[in-house]
Amino acid sequence: MHKMFKLHSKASSATSSTTSFGSTGPGNGYSNNNNNNNNNGYSNSNGQSGPKVGVFLVGATYLDTIMHVNTFPTEDTKHRAERVEKRRGGNAANAAEVLGQDSRTKVWYMSSLPSPAASKMLLRALEENNVKTEACVFHSSQHAPPQAYIISASNTGTRTIISHSTLPDLTLDEFVKKFDASCMRFSSDIVGMGCPFRWVHFEGRGVDVSRMIEYVESVYIRQGWRHKLTISVEFEKGDRPGIQRLLQQADVCFFSKLYAETLGFDRPEDFLSSVGEFCKPTATLFCCWGAAGAVGLHLESRTRFSSSAGVIPMVVDTVGAGDTFIAGMILALGVRGYDIGRSLRFACELASLKCSQYGFKSLLQSISRGT
Repeated sequence: MHKMFKLHSKASSATSSTTSFGSTGPGNGYSNNNNNNNNNGYSNSNGQSGPKVGVFLVGATYLDTIMHVNTFPTEDTKHRAERVEKRRGGNAANAAEVLGQDSRTKVWYMSSLPSPAASKMLLRALEENNVKTEACVFHSSQHAPPQAYIISASNTGTRTIISHSTLPDLTLDEFVKKFDASCMRFSSDIVGMGCPFRWVHFEGRGVDVSRMIEYVESVYIRQGWRHKLTISVEFEKGDRPGIQRLLQQADVCFFSKLYAETLGFDRPEDFLSSVGEFCKPTATLFCCWGAAGAVGLHLESRTRFSSSAGVIPMVVDTVGAGDTFIAGMILALGVRGYDIGRSLRFACELASLKCSQYGFKSLLQSISRGT
């Protein structure tokens, strides 16, 4: 029996009236705002607590050196930074840190990392925000973390990233071993939760990720859990191998503005309409467009959604705003059971709020005070 989730009936608005219908795609596990808690791991819109919702994220982790400047420097000149900071980075890692701030969410994070000693700083902020990191794979021969150097220009809100890594990517065998162990550990922590993770999110990094998704699906199909699972993939760069296969596997696709512009699109609506032809027919697609907000497209119904960015007094730090948007969508759709339009608005507001502060500390508490 298909789960029901809510869509907005007016295609271009995130605040229009709603209508419900079933789907075998991204509606898997999304709950209706009028549902009461039914012990399936989801909380209703009234905030009533129940068993925690398991979210599993997989991605690369970096040590970011962020140089905040007033304007982007001209090539071959000297420029003084207004502020320099070091913090743990990585798209899925940033999203995990935000999700870990929600008391109804049980978050696990998997990444390829250097030696345990070299990884301490990378994992500290995650663990302080209730993110389980025991699924990470450590490489004892690697004594330095992957590095990312970021120039963040305050006058335009842009950030330019140069990264370097010698770490090997996660292999399928490593993923299978750690994912199976995480499922067993999650189920033992929460009694009566047959299905361990309701949402599994990947950075779209290539062919091995496609094989990982195939494995997760095989486990959930074998256990009769597939209808409870949402698989999402972030597509940040369009030049990675295996992208087309990933498009066909994801229940929910998150696209960056960079991805769309690389393919020659200057409007997110046009991009989603075009890329949807290559995606799973039941998928829901989202594209974050910076200060212009974000758009979404539910392919099965051809329903379009849009939301403007939230209003903040001043842009302080845009690094990680897109990751915060993804965290907001996972939280709103997969944990709080919001409809798609409300979820889009919530995620845009959360990402905008992130831009008004350095880092991710207490983001969910801040947005709760403001709503």
